[in-house]
Amino acid sequence: MSAARLIWDPFIRLYHVLIIVAFTLNYFILEPGETIHQWVGYSAVALVFLRIGWGFIGPQTARITDFFPTPLRLRRHLDHLRMRRLPQRQGHNALGGMLILVFWLLFLGQGLTGFLLEETDRFFGSSLVENIHELIAHALYAGALLHIAAVLMIGWWGRIALIRPMITGWRKPSD
Repeated sequence: MSAARLIWDPFIRLYHVLIIVAFTLNYFILEPGETIHQWVGYSAVALVFLRIGWGFIGPQTARITDFFPTPLRLRRHLDHLRMRRLPQRQGHNALGGMLILVFWLLFLGQGLTGFLLEETDRFFGSSLVENIHELIAHALYAGALLHIAAVLMIGWWGRIALIRPMITGWRKPSD
């Protein structure tokens, strides 16, 4: 029996918590357009840029090259799912990698539309940009629900611990 393996480093776990907090605050609690809403949104964009940077210099499971979805990686992941056995040493799988890239684009789009609405004269109060901003927010919410459902379902189906490693960083071989 092999020892527990570090799957998620402290930065990844902190990023995950902070991006959830930022989204939750701005989607459910803070009033759109208020200064605190803007700063939380800009903080979320900064977090995404930090995460992308960490994807180049962080440990292996944080690297973009480790989870970037390629056709081969998608096929392998689907094969692992068919066998109901996911690799215990893996961080994100190829489908998770696709969702990460979508989340990054949505957060960056959210930040851009928020900036255009609040910081530029040309788009201040633009109903089109407001509608895009709102649509992106709803897409992020739908993506978050999909992510939660996928973690629960894939964890059960693939017989792998996905939640505990995001909290502790470690995955035990028996998980």
